[in-house]
Amino acid sequence: MPHQNVDIPLTVIARREETPDHLTVLFERPRGFTFDAGDWMDLDLPGQDLAGGKTYSLSSSPGEPDLAITFKVGQSPFKRALQEARAGDRYRMSAYGNDYDFQLRQHRSSVLIAAGVGVAPFRSMIAEMAETSSNEEAHLIYLNRTGDFLFRDELDAWSRQLPGVTLDYVVTAGVKSKERRRLLADSVSDAVHYYFIAGPPAMIEATEAVLMEAGADHDDIRIDSFDGY
Repeated sequence: MPHQNVDIPLTVIARREETPDHLTVLFERPRGFTFDAGDWMDLDLPGQDLAGGKTYSLSSSPGEPDLAITFKVGQSPFKRALQEARAGDRYRMSAYGNDYDFQLRQHRSSVLIAAGVGVAPFRSMIAEMAETSSNEEAHLIYLNRTGDFLFRDELDAWSRQLPGVTLDYVVTAGVKSKERRRLLADSVSDAVHYYFIAGPPAMIEATEAVLMEAGADHDDIRIDSFDGY
């Protein structure tokens, strides 16, 4: 559930380029801070009121020592500041948590559908599965405009470790929408309990429509919307 109106200081450890268009910022994890895979947090720069979206999914897992967010570079004042983050910079977490039950469930098979940087919360989830040697079933369908897939080496290593995790990497450039719809529709099965979608609002809306047309129940679909800014 969301935890609103918190005031938790964060210190930047490092900034890492994942691709030419995507960055990860690592924060020192506050003592005693706990969260669930799939959670997000709201960030603020103390003393500055910069425009732009400030909500970011955590790409780190609950078992990792630091907190990480991964995002696409953007033009808003807040994101430009975040893109220039340096070790020692101070931020504050003003809220964190989870909306729409965007969390994997034990003994429930799942299909995870990501577009671009929407893979961030799924990295957190699959990393936690690896940490706990989970036997749960999760099928990740990762849609990306190019073959530059975030976290691919890690995801591949975890899928080799976890018998229930399968991965489909889909380069969408040049792929007809009909083919994409068929791939998504084919993921719908009576054996799947939940469908998780993370990406831009238009992608989420279109994917929901395809899943429901293929027989998925709307109540079994969870979403995490990644706006641009």
